[in-house]
Order: sequence, then structure tokens, then C-alpha cells
Amino acid sequence: MVQIGRAVKYDDYGRVTLPSVLAELMNLEKGQDEVRWYIVDGKAIIEKVTKVYAGGFDPESEEIYEALRSYEVDQVGEPEEDMDPEEMEARAREQYARDKAARQALKQAKKN
Repeated sequence: MVQIGRAVKYDDYGRVTLPSVLAELMNLEKGQDEVRWYIVDGKAIIEKVTKVYAGGFDPESEEIYEALRSYEVDQVGEPEEDMDPEEMEARAREQYARDKAARQALKQAKKN
């Protein structure tokens, strides 16, 4: 999972703005395309409404998936498939500890 764009606030009209990067990756056209929202395991999922062709084929969704996957790989890299889940978790926790220490050091430096 990778963040796309910056965090946005929920506005006074009950809306959130879709990051332009995501709109581009999903090939959304203003005033033309529709999106659907889903909740899966407590996470909000957004999906472009695409046309399904004969036989259940949806080439546009496949293109969107590839664009999103490519963006994810560019941002965080390919997962190391030969690493067991426990080792992946250990590495993630080590990286988190380094990031947390860096944030604390930056916070402390701003105080001084």
C-alpha cells in the first residue's frame, strides 16, 4: 500500500478531493467518468466504473490496475518474495523505529 498524493481534509460540504495523480492513473475524465466507493475490512476503496465487454472482459480495469501497480512499485519497490513474512515484519518495524527516531530528532531540533 502506498499513499497517492497528499492528505486532504473533509470539507464543509461533506466532500474530499481526489488527488490529481490518482485521477490521472485511473484515466478519469472530468464530468464524464463515475467512481464507486466500497468499504473492505475497514478501508475505503475507490473504483472507476468501466465498461465490461462480451465474455466479461474489462480491458480498461486491467490498464488501471497496471498503472496503479507500476506507481506503487516506483514508490516503494518490488516486494522481496523470497523473504518470509516474519522477516518482512521485522524489517518494517526496524524502518519504522528509524523513521520515528528521525521525527523525534527533528522535533527536538525545532524546539532548540
